[in-house]
Amino acid sequence: MDRVDPERVAEVEREVHALAQASFLEGAAAVPVSCMDGRGIDALRDELAGAARRHAVERADRGFRLAVDRAFSVRGAGAVVTGTVVAGTASVGDPLVVAGTDRPVRVRGLHVQDAASETAYEGDRTAMNLTGVDVDDVARGDWIVAPGAAGRTHHAVVEFDVLPDFPRALRHWAPVHAYAATSHAQGRIGLLSGDPIPPGGTGAVDVVLDRAVPLKVGDRLIARDQDLGRTIGGGRVLDVAAVHGRRRAPGRLERVKALRQQDPGDALSALARLDVVEAEGFRRDWNLTDGALARLTAGDQFALGRGLVIHRDLLEETREAVRTALSEHHRTQRESAGLPREAIANALHAPRATVDFAIASLAETGDIRAHSGNFALASHVAEIPAALATLFDRVSPSLDTLQPPSLGDIAKSLGRPFPQLEREMRALAAIGLCEQVGPNRFYLKERLRELAAVARNLDARGAFTVRDFRDASGVGRNVVIEVLEHFDRKRFTRRSGDMRRVVGEFDSVFD
Repeated sequence: MDRVDPERVAEVEREVHALAQASFLEGAAAVPVSCMDGRGIDALRDELAGAARRHAVERADRGFRLAVDRAFSVRGAGAVVTGTVVAGTASVGDPLVVAGTDRPVRVRGLHVQDAASETAYEGDRTAMNLTGVDVDDVARGDWIVAPGAAGRTHHAVVEFDVLPDFPRALRHWAPVHAYAATSHAQGRIGLLSGDPIPPGGTGAVDVVLDRAVPLKVGDRLIARDQDLGRTIGGGRVLDVAAVHGRRRAPGRLERVKALRQQDPGDALSALARLDVVEAEGFRRDWNLTDGALARLTAGDQFALGRGLVIHRDLLEETREAVRTALSEHHRTQRESAGLPREAIANALHAPRATVDFAIASLAETGDIRAHSGNFALASHVAEIPAALATLFDRVSPSLDTLQPPSLGDIAKSLGRPFPQLEREMRALAAIGLCEQVGPNRFYLKERLRELAAVARNLDARGAFTVRDFRDASGVGRNVVIEVLEHFDRKRFTRRSGDMRRVVGEFDSVFD
């Protein structure tokens, strides 16, 4: 740059970026420098320091993974494995596992680049002396990983580049030998587009393996043809989740598109705009530490709950859609108590998990309420048909007790046909006037609340039995069993053998 004008420098920069396209250097910074007068040296130093800082942060965010290329025994030391650290760091004394068997091991000693070391970092050629494993139990192709980085898969989505000199197009379901670091498996390639990938072309593919391999998002995979005569190509692993449903379903292709983001934060943002993301699965697939995941999900971009992550834009869109669907239902069916989850999801044509998250969010903020599996706007009051209102006035005295009679006894006392009364009582339960606890047993919610208080008082002293509940409530054994089994189904109580514990809140479970 000290011998040409600025226009020529800019022209060469453009040429360098063009040359780097479709290579591992695409997007890399190009810094003009002069060794003669020192121009650009400070900028280069800053660029290198920034890259080092970014790499250090990324390295700390990943779980340790070492691909074993050799295993042997040293007299007096035991099992030693050698290989390249693919991700993360490990130090002497760290607990690790052998991926696949999940056998726990511990680092007794380390050599990095043929010198004793306390820590091995990403990219280091490392010899690792391990305790907890015999040399016969680990071999080339195995992986030594952090406990949180374990897990294997038979399937990977890969952004696959076919080599320009490969003699034919890559066709659907082609048999291949697949390699990731030192791991090897046979498998087949499924194309996610309809057309074969020509030599020099790129496309997303499913790689279906005949044995499980500990792959993570971002790993590099190479494929050779079936007779090992030629290398077909390779690429970056985009996803390691199992395929559910059709390979080329629109929703799945959208997921693959989102996973083309190489930064985990960008990928999580893109995925969480499509559907809720299972946080632990994302952490495991991307080989992130717990701290790295916590940093990714911090802030206002995401909403969290029950181990799930959703983008706030998608959450607000779905919340509004749920409110609209319920409002329309109330307008056209004023006597209805509301809609079940399945009906809401079907009306929205949205992923069920996203709808469930939005429903839970609306319930938490008081926008909607639930009863017997149906959801309604908080402002909605169902119009009770006159015939049902009259019936409720007649049956409520019989239900206003801790041990209401069976439906058959009520039918006899009212002189009403049993099948007709059964339909009518279920209709009363559907609109929230009573609760069905068994095939032929209905309760007023107020009396059921009293029995729930009995259970909670017993639980304060520890687990309780049917006999404990019977003695404390004064209700007969057969009815007690019906009530407690109803509490179990509603997840207000949990049974373990003959004992039960209270695990829920009455209002949240029975509203």
